[in-house]
Amino acid sequence: PETRKRKLNSELANGRLAMMAVMGMFFQDGLTGSAWGDWALYTDSPLRAFEGELGVQAPLGFWDPLGLSADGDLYSFKRRRSVEIKHGRICMLATMGYITPEVAGKFPGYLSPSSKLLFADVPNGLAAISKVPFLGWSQILAYAAFCEISAGYDADVNERTPGDMGWNPPLFSGNDPETKK
Repeated sequence: PETRKRKLNSELANGRLAMMAVMGMFFQDGLTGSAWGDWALYTDSPLRAFEGELGVQAPLGFWDPLGLSADGDLYSFKRRRSVEIKHGRICMLATMGYITPEVAGKFPGYLSPSSKLLFADVPNGLAAISKVPFLGWSQILAYAAFCEISAGYDADVNERTPGDMGWNPPLFSGNDPETKK
């Protein structure tokens, strides 16, 4: 009885796997004309429009699980790529902002003299959100808005390449166009 149960469970699992495999083969055959899925044969796919773009990496190739670029619209792709780069940069800075006080310590003195709030009194991580005064958050948001406006909202998409915000951070890059390639 135990051996029979194990064999039936194996048969069920293998049957489920075979059902998924045959459906995948039907799908590939419909797309490429080959059940073995030679992706090179499926040249009409809108997903192929961005296969040569920066950021396409093996083994996935152009990865767009939600199909946002399925229409092949170049402007929408460049806009999404620009936003991806901006958000990635913000997240890298946020990660450093999270790690640095833990490793190097905090600034001496007051974060907010009027509130008598010391830098040392502000915890790290999400707990810091409730400790920073309203005017502090206003300054942060005003600076973010200044950065967006001074760089020209969507100028990197319309006039330059995604990610080129039109300014060079000091000490990190130069003005050589060859370096930007």
